[in-house]
Amino acid sequence: MKVLLIEPPTNCFTGLIKRGYPIGLCMLASIAKQQKIAEVKVYDSDRSFSSFGDLNFLDQRQNMAHFLEEVNNVKHQVWKNINNMLESFQPDIVGITTMTIQYASALQTARIVKNWKKDCIVIIGGAHASVMPRGMIDWPYTDIVVKGEGEEAFLEIIKKLKAGDKNIGSIPGVITKDDVSDLNSAPLEIGNLDALPFPDRNALENLQNYSPEDMGLILTSRGCPYRCSYCSNFTRKTRFRSVDNILTEIVQVQKKFGTKQFMFKDDSFTLKRKRIKNFCTEIIRKKIKILWECTTRLDLIDDHLVKLMKKAGCNRIGVGVESGDEQMLEIYNKQLNKDKIRKGIEILNRNNMFWTGYFMMGLPMEHKKQMLRTLEFMKELSPPYAAIGIYKPYPGTGLFEMTEELGLVDSQVTNEHFFSTNPVDYFFKDRNHRCAYISQDELTKITNHIEREFEKSNKKFSNMLKRGLARRQLYLNSPKSFVVDLKRALKWIVTS
Repeated sequence: MKVLLIEPPTNCFTGLIKRGYPIGLCMLASIAKQQKIAEVKVYDSDRSFSSFGDLNFLDQRQNMAHFLEEVNNVKHQVWKNINNMLESFQPDIVGITTMTIQYASALQTARIVKNWKKDCIVIIGGAHASVMPRGMIDWPYTDIVVKGEGEEAFLEIIKKLKAGDKNIGSIPGVITKDDVSDLNSAPLEIGNLDALPFPDRNALENLQNYSPEDMGLILTSRGCPYRCSYCSNFTRKTRFRSVDNILTEIVQVQKKFGTKQFMFKDDSFTLKRKRIKNFCTEIIRKKIKILWECTTRLDLIDDHLVKLMKKAGCNRIGVGVESGDEQMLEIYNKQLNKDKIRKGIEILNRNNMFWTGYFMMGLPMEHKKQMLRTLEFMKELSPPYAAIGIYKPYPGTGLFEMTEELGLVDSQVTNEHFFSTNPVDYFFKDRNHRCAYISQDELTKITNHIEREFEKSNKKFSNMLKRGLARRQLYLNSPKSFVVDLKRALKWIVTS
């Protein structure tokens, strides 16, 4: 039996940089290999092209307008590439992963598969499947939907299909057209993460289009105990891989792909302080020469921990700031106020740690003055790199419920809606009425102003120099990484 796992095209439409590889799909490929139940290939549609990826995030609406246009452009080369992959590999089953922002692309991918071969089984999973499975199973080109962490369900589906057993809907977390009993069930969770094999990076098609740094993407835990209102994380129980298990994967990846720079994509990497201390201590003791970055919360760091992380090779930490307005911080439900944020930033600065600050604006209940306070706070904190996100409503989040109460969004949209709507406007009843207290014209003006101010901050020579210095050890070990980063930076400076 042959299984093709597809990451639907996204960045090749928006033109934005893409890092890493589809780790979830590579986990499924690894499970299949371990159990020897199927031949599996992983196909990231974006990586069917050898060169793309700008750093210009300035106009999010325009980027996603390009996405919408190309999703509907059946003549785009990426759709031909997918069809060519189907023809060459001849899979019996195709699995597609999707986040909400790329949902239209996943639907189009499923349609291409069924048009290629009607009896090919199409499975859709991923983050969006865990919050809105109904639309997926109603799509005529989908056979099966999997909610939650899909390793165990995927394994059981393959086993049943190989045995000719059509009772797929009896598998926990699995939804079929004939059995929707799990439609409202809790998404699946994997208990013992150490029992899982490492992601099978060798299952990736177009392996030559990935850099060693891309291969350094690693997940060391799953789940998050916090209840931030903008997050649809379906599992609050956090599970952790052991330090030995993580280090074994690091050494294997470094040996196989020559990776120097790793990315730990846990929701809050330093959630268990003792575990990270042990992790860093073991890296130092075993003389594992790597560089790495992570994302965490500002109330989960201290001077001693940051110093130890830096000694162990950490050269970037991403942190969520979100807003400069206390009322908005309460709405975000992060349990952080401005003083706690300042304290965390002082720790990072005191230890000369390069950090990225993530901010958000444009909430339906937000006033103009509150958005401007976020800009003022960014300038006060002066992050080496600052990312600003314009609020997009996602079902399954506390913020979506608040927006529903304001009468601005509707979760009951058809699949066709995603093919005619810019992803930044998904679920809004009226794209020209995104905020309860600000007109659309005023929102556009303030959004453009704040985005440009963020961009201006990021393009300061001092901040770009900090970024380069944080990666200097990588550049010394891998001059090619320096050339790639330099070309992207120059293009960003010239074109945006």
